[in-house]
Amino acid sequence: MACDRIGLVDELYLERPNFIRDIRSPVSETETPTARDDESAESDESAEPAPRIRPRAEHPISRSRIDPDALKVLYRLHGAGMKAYLVGGSVRDLLLGRVPKDFDIGTDAAPQAVRRLFRNCRLIGRRFRLAHILFADGKVVEVATFRRRPEPTAGAGEEAGSEAELLQLSENTFGTPREDAFRRDFTINGLFYDISDYSVIDHVGGLEDLEAGLIRTIGDPDVRFREDPVRMMRAVEFASRLGFAITPDAYEAILRHRREIVKSAPPRVTEELAQALRGGHALPTLLLMREVGLLDALLPELASVLRQIDPDHSRGTGHLFWALLEVLDAERRRGRKYEDALLFSLLFVPIVRARVRDAVPEGEPDPGMLSVIIEDVVSPLAFRMSLPRATTDRIKQALSIVGKLSHRPDARVATRRVAFREAFPMALELFELTAMATGIGQELVRDWRALQARIERGRASGEIPTLPPPPPRKRRRRGPRKPRAS
Repeated sequence: MACDRIGLVDELYLERPNFIRDIRSPVSETETPTARDDESAESDESAEPAPRIRPRAEHPISRSRIDPDALKVLYRLHGAGMKAYLVGGSVRDLLLGRVPKDFDIGTDAAPQAVRRLFRNCRLIGRRFRLAHILFADGKVVEVATFRRRPEPTAGAGEEAGSEAELLQLSENTFGTPREDAFRRDFTINGLFYDISDYSVIDHVGGLEDLEAGLIRTIGDPDVRFREDPVRMMRAVEFASRLGFAITPDAYEAILRHRREIVKSAPPRVTEELAQALRGGHALPTLLLMREVGLLDALLPELASVLRQIDPDHSRGTGHLFWALLEVLDAERRRGRKYEDALLFSLLFVPIVRARVRDAVPEGEPDPGMLSVIIEDVVSPLAFRMSLPRATTDRIKQALSIVGKLSHRPDARVATRRVAFREAFPMALELFELTAMATGIGQELVRDWRALQARIERGRASGEIPTLPPPPPRKRRRRGPRKPRAS
């Protein structure tokens, strides 16, 4: 059964790129002009077209599906005579029948005015102030004043997409709801929910694209991706998570500008990768990243290894990696949680495995060699990704342990010492994912789980020490001392 799974994953790995290109057909000419609105209209206040407004009776958003604390913030802003909209991804997800991960709010109130309304408010940010409304259990509802894209200053480059123009767009100034909608990245993220009459407001054609299943940039995709290259990753992630298609112009722009992703701040890039690994759609996201070239730009070590020939598997080194992502997605959709260190370790497994195979074509490497390989692979890549030091250390420890779990546990102290190591639970979860992906080692997983349970019971009862004492260090015997010359 597991072998069939690997075969299916390999077929998906080989065939999906053509399939993705095929579904990106040109947009129908019958689409409303709102969906194709040019940003020049944004700067012409007198010619502002009316937004498309969908009343409560024509959309599925119910207040019962909105976080109660977010509703409190919306109602208080509205009661103070201010505009209060639910904005961004929460509106998109509610319209799709999904559960939003957070509820962001847009308003025409200045940050200081928001602060005066809420005693539990904290203002953050320097260039653009955001209001964080704090609730119990660490919950935060973010309130942002409507923003707009500033007008180019005199002397700025006239050519669209020039470096001067792009630099201008990094500043933020207050604006109208329409201007705020046009400064967002994709049309499906530019929708507002108005608490005053429970309607959905659409300035950018997001409703049409949501119904058509399209990821479309607001404005010229070449300019928008150069402004913020992380938007390319977001386009891929949204398409994979929602099952949408990227419009042809945006898709081609990603191909043109994919290498500019390295200009983005590493923590932002790493967080986008984490979103895919946590969200249950890692396999389609990484496949699409590989197709458009973002994987080669961000993780060239991994992309290179996935193209190598594996003598143990006719379909190449990537077979296990894609199967691991498929199993991970299935487990996440079932509600199983994994720590970030384990999720990121999946990106290192193929590289370490290839280096071990090159160093020791037959057999297993000794612990010293394995430690050197893991250090050489993990440290530079983790540094480039700006992973926390604690996360990096756990990845190294887990990768050094996981190979030892391919042997059945016994009563020896060395076996118990492995089970007592801090990263053992994570290593066991990684070994279990591998066993599920390959169909090999399920009995070993049960044996190690049983040992882990016995140790936990022993810790609770105090019968087993926290850690077995290490073996005594053998001192090297020295030969007889030579007499000193007189």
